[in-house]
Amino acid sequence: MSTSPSSPRVAIIGAGLAGLTCATALKGFANVQVFEKSVFVGGRISRYQFGEYQFNHGEQYFTVSNPLFLNIVEAWQSTGLIRPWDGWIVELDRGQLTNLEDSTPRYTGYPHMQAITDNLASNCQVKISTAITEIEKQDDGSWRLFDDRGAYQGLFDIVIIATSAHHVPLLSHESPTITTEAKKIDMTICWSAMFVFEESLNLPFDAAFILNSPLSWISRFQKVDESNGKEECWIIHSSPEWSLEYAASFRGRVMAALLDAFFEACDVPARKPTFSNVYCWKHALPINTLDQDCLFDEPVALGACGDWCTSPRIEGAVLSGFSMADRVMKYINKQNPS
Repeated sequence: MSTSPSSPRVAIIGAGLAGLTCATALKGFANVQVFEKSVFVGGRISRYQFGEYQFNHGEQYFTVSNPLFLNIVEAWQSTGLIRPWDGWIVELDRGQLTNLEDSTPRYTGYPHMQAITDNLASNCQVKISTAITEIEKQDDGSWRLFDDRGAYQGLFDIVIIATSAHHVPLLSHESPTITTEAKKIDMTICWSAMFVFEESLNLPFDAAFILNSPLSWISRFQKVDESNGKEECWIIHSSPEWSLEYAASFRGRVMAALLDAFFEACDVPARKPTFSNVYCWKHALPINTLDQDCLFDEPVALGACGDWCTSPRIEGAVLSGFSMADRVMKYINKQNPS
């Protein structure tokens, strides 16, 4: 099904999983333009690349509980877009391991998590490095969009805000309902550290939830080409409490503190990494959710979606995006009955 110039024009602000899922579902039904402020699509599953090193510095894996999402995951797996993530996960308290009795299947994007959103984006019209900071309602009901440099970015019939919750109220002035709901969401902060060691640390696990530490999670990055040297890459996430306390700290101080905490948690001698960097996720995960799939204000043709609507997981983002597309389709059918 192809669109025509007269098809409804839909702007989606944000090229994370929710936004790209929504855009893909609307393909052939509306003329959709996705805007992304970053140079990459993907949001929290975007990869971090520095020279030859690539890290899944946000989510390393995902699980499945919803039947609809299971169908999607099976389709992704059949095309080689994802693979099972079979790392051994433990709980770790200053070197003391506790095995997790958990057989839940886990999956990861191949060759990195961002491959999922790269694939979705390849089927959409996406404009990167474009931060939409103003949406202006017109007398005829349409929307005019402007970026952070004041440049006009087009005229649209429907606007969907597919960003983290904190950003929604900055754009949703025409919908008090959406603004009020989005303001209910609290988000965590998370420092993510990436370290490369010249040789293996010989730790007997692949990932760990960390107790009694500034850290909350550590994971060995499973490289696509394991024959590419003996180097070992680790991703470290700090706890929400520690991250909040050190939110305004210098990157070097944070990096040193997290490296020390890593060796202390693993109870192994310290080593100097060959590469290190940190990234601050200022709006990492929603602490609470709305228990709604998405938000849509029909009178002003404005919507919002994301994992903060339903559940703070990759599954939640995808299902919210699909639900948003369904609401938009129903709205368009109401406006243009056959």
